[in-house]
Amino acid sequence: TLTIWPYAVKEFAKRWYIVAYWLEREAMRVYGLDRVITLELTDTAFRMPRKFDVDELFSTSFGIYIPEEKGKTIIFRTTSKEAKFLRDLPIHSSQKELSAGDVRKRLPGIMVKPDECCFEIFVCPNEALIMEFCKHGGRLEVLSPAPVRETVASELRKAADQYIDKKQI
Repeated sequence: TLTIWPYAVKEFAKRWYIVAYWLEREAMRVYGLDRVITLELTDTAFRMPRKFDVDELFSTSFGIYIPEEKGKTIIFRTTSKEAKFLRDLPIHSSQKELSAGDVRKRLPGIMVKPDECCFEIFVCPNEALIMEFCKHGGRLEVLSPAPVRETVASELRKAADQYIDKKQI
Protein backbone atom coordinates (compact mmCIF):
# COMPACT_ATOMS: atom_id res chain seq x y z
CA THR A 1 0.00 0.00 0.00
CA LEU A 2 1.38 3.39 -1.03
CA THR A 3 0.25 6.91 -0.31
CA ILE A 4 0.93 9.11 -3.31
CA TRP A 5 0.16 12.58 -4.52
CA PRO A 6 -0.55 12.26 -8.26
CA TYR A 7 1.11 15.04 -10.24
CA ALA A 8 0.81 13.96 -13.88
CA VAL A 9 -0.01 11.20 -16.31
CA LYS A 10 2.60 10.23 -18.91
CA GLU A 11 2.52 7.91 -21.90
CA PHE A 12 5.54 6.00 -23.18
CA ALA A 13 5.69 3.07 -25.60
CA LYS A 14 1.90 2.66 -25.63
CA ARG A 15 1.68 2.38 -21.82
CA TRP A 16 0.31 4.93 -19.39
CA TYR A 17 2.08 5.95 -16.18
CA ILE A 18 1.30 8.16 -13.22
CA VAL A 19 4.01 10.54 -12.03
CA ALA A 20 3.57 10.96 -8.29
CA TYR A 21 5.16 11.99 -5.04
CA TRP A 22 5.41 8.96 -2.72
CA LEU A 23 4.81 10.20 0.81
CA GLU A 24 6.41 7.31 2.69
CA ARG A 25 9.67 7.63 0.73
CA GLU A 26 9.49 11.39 0.25
CA ALA A 27 10.43 10.98 -3.41
CA MET A 28 9.08 11.22 -6.93
CA ARG A 29 8.17 7.93 -8.57
CA VAL A 30 6.57 6.69 -11.76
CA TYR A 31 3.99 3.89 -11.66
CA GLY A 32 2.53 1.88 -14.54
CA LEU A 33 -1.22 2.34 -14.44
CA ASP A 34 -1.73 -1.18 -15.79
CA ARG A 35 -0.10 -2.50 -12.60
CA VAL A 36 -2.43 -0.71 -10.20
CA ILE A 37 -4.67 -3.34 -8.63
CA THR A 38 -6.83 -1.14 -6.42
CA LEU A 39 -7.09 2.56 -5.87
CA GLU A 40 -8.59 4.36 -2.91
CA LEU A 41 -9.20 8.09 -2.75
CA THR A 42 -8.56 9.70 0.62
CA ASP A 43 -9.91 12.86 2.19
CA THR A 44 -6.37 14.21 2.53
CA ALA A 45 -5.69 17.20 0.31
CA PHE A 46 -2.29 18.15 -1.08
CA ARG A 47 -0.88 21.10 -2.96
CA MET A 48 0.87 20.62 -6.22
CA PRO A 49 4.28 22.33 -6.12
CA ARG A 50 3.99 25.59 -8.05
CA LYS A 51 7.14 24.96 -10.04
CA PHE A 52 6.35 21.34 -10.93
CA ASP A 53 6.67 20.86 -14.69
CA VAL A 54 6.39 17.28 -15.94
CA ASP A 55 7.99 18.19 -19.27
CA GLU A 56 10.96 19.73 -17.47
CA LEU A 57 11.24 16.73 -15.14
CA PHE A 58 11.60 14.37 -18.12
CA SER A 59 13.45 16.76 -20.47
CA THR A 60 16.71 14.78 -20.27
CA SER A 61 15.09 11.39 -19.76
CA PHE A 62 14.43 8.58 -22.16
CA GLY A 63 11.22 6.78 -21.34
CA ILE A 64 9.67 6.94 -17.91
CA TYR A 65 12.85 7.08 -15.84
CA ILE A 66 13.29 10.14 -13.64
CA PRO A 67 16.85 11.35 -14.34
CA GLU A 68 19.27 10.73 -11.49
CA GLU A 69 22.21 12.54 -13.06
CA LYS A 70 22.93 15.29 -15.55
CA GLY A 71 22.29 14.65 -19.20
CA LYS A 72 25.02 13.81 -21.66
CA THR A 73 25.43 14.61 -25.32
CA ILE A 74 25.29 11.34 -27.25
CA ILE A 75 26.37 11.34 -30.89
CA PHE A 76 25.40 8.49 -33.19
CA ARG A 77 25.49 7.75 -36.88
CA THR A 78 23.02 5.87 -39.00
CA THR A 79 22.55 4.67 -42.51
CA SER A 80 20.83 7.20 -44.73
CA LYS A 81 17.80 4.91 -44.91
CA GLU A 82 17.54 4.70 -41.10
CA ALA A 83 18.00 8.49 -40.89
CA LYS A 84 14.72 8.96 -42.79
CA PHE A 85 12.88 7.11 -40.02
CA LEU A 86 14.73 8.97 -37.26
CA ARG A 87 13.87 12.32 -38.80
CA ASP A 88 10.18 11.38 -38.68
CA LEU A 89 10.33 9.68 -35.26
CA PRO A 90 13.28 11.11 -33.29
CA ILE A 91 14.78 9.01 -30.51
CA HIS A 92 14.50 12.00 -28.15
CA SER A 93 12.99 15.48 -28.31
CA SER A 94 16.50 17.00 -28.14
CA GLN A 95 17.60 15.19 -31.32
CA LYS A 96 19.51 17.31 -33.85
CA GLU A 97 21.09 16.31 -37.12
CA LEU A 98 24.81 17.05 -37.44
CA SER A 99 26.77 17.88 -40.56
CA ALA A 100 29.88 15.86 -41.42
CA GLY A 101 31.93 18.97 -40.57
CA ASP A 102 30.33 19.22 -37.11
CA VAL A 103 31.19 15.58 -36.45
CA ARG A 104 34.83 16.04 -37.58
CA LYS A 105 35.23 19.06 -35.26
CA ARG A 106 33.72 17.34 -32.25
CA LEU A 107 35.07 13.84 -32.86
CA PRO A 108 38.44 14.13 -34.66
CA GLY A 109 39.23 11.01 -36.62
CA ILE A 110 35.61 10.07 -37.26
CA MET A 111 34.69 10.19 -40.92
CA VAL A 112 31.12 10.35 -42.13
CA LYS A 113 30.49 8.60 -45.44
CA PRO A 114 28.09 10.12 -47.98
CA ASP A 115 25.54 7.37 -47.25
CA GLU A 116 25.59 8.04 -43.47
CA CYS A 117 23.93 10.64 -41.24
CA CYS A 118 24.83 11.74 -37.73
CA PHE A 119 22.62 12.92 -34.91
CA GLU A 120 23.03 14.07 -31.33
CA ILE A 121 20.72 13.90 -28.37
CA PHE A 122 21.07 15.31 -24.86
CA VAL A 123 19.78 12.74 -22.40
CA CYS A 124 20.61 10.74 -19.26
CA PRO A 125 21.63 7.29 -20.51
CA ASN A 126 19.53 4.51 -19.03
CA GLU A 127 18.67 0.90 -19.82
CA ALA A 128 15.69 1.87 -21.98
CA LEU A 129 17.89 4.13 -24.13
CA ILE A 130 20.51 1.40 -24.56
CA MET A 131 17.77 -0.99 -25.72
CA GLU A 132 16.46 1.69 -28.11
CA PHE A 133 19.91 1.97 -29.69
CA CYS A 134 20.22 -1.84 -29.86
CA LYS A 135 16.85 -2.07 -31.59
CA HIS A 136 18.41 -0.42 -34.64
CA GLY A 137 21.08 -3.15 -34.90
CA GLY A 138 23.80 -2.47 -37.43
CA ARG A 139 21.92 0.51 -38.84
CA LEU A 140 22.95 2.74 -35.91
CA GLU A 141 26.35 3.23 -34.25
CA VAL A 142 26.89 5.23 -31.07
CA LEU A 143 30.05 7.29 -31.55
CA SER A 144 30.29 9.00 -28.17
CA PRO A 145 30.53 9.08 -25.24
CA ALA A 146 32.67 5.95 -24.88
CA PRO A 147 30.76 4.43 -21.91
CA VAL A 148 27.46 4.53 -23.82
CA ARG A 149 29.14 3.13 -26.95
CA GLU A 150 30.70 0.30 -24.92
CA THR A 151 27.40 -0.56 -23.21
CA VAL A 152 25.55 -0.75 -26.54
CA ALA A 153 28.37 -2.85 -28.04
CA SER A 154 28.29 -5.21 -25.05
CA GLU A 155 24.51 -5.70 -25.31
CA LEU A 156 24.73 -6.36 -29.06
CA ARG A 157 27.58 -8.88 -28.51
CA LYS A 158 25.48 -10.71 -25.90
CA ALA A 159 22.60 -10.87 -28.36
CA ALA A 160 24.85 -12.13 -31.18
CA ASP A 161 26.45 -14.72 -28.90
CA GLN A 162 23.07 -16.37 -28.45
CA TYR A 163 23.18 -17.33 -32.13
CA ILE A 164 26.80 -18.48 -32.38
CA ASP A 165 27.50 -22.23 -32.34
CA LYS A 166 23.94 -23.06 -31.36
CA LYS A 167 22.27 -26.06 -32.90
CA GLN A 168 18.86 -25.40 -34.27
CA ILE A 169 16.09 -26.89 -32.18
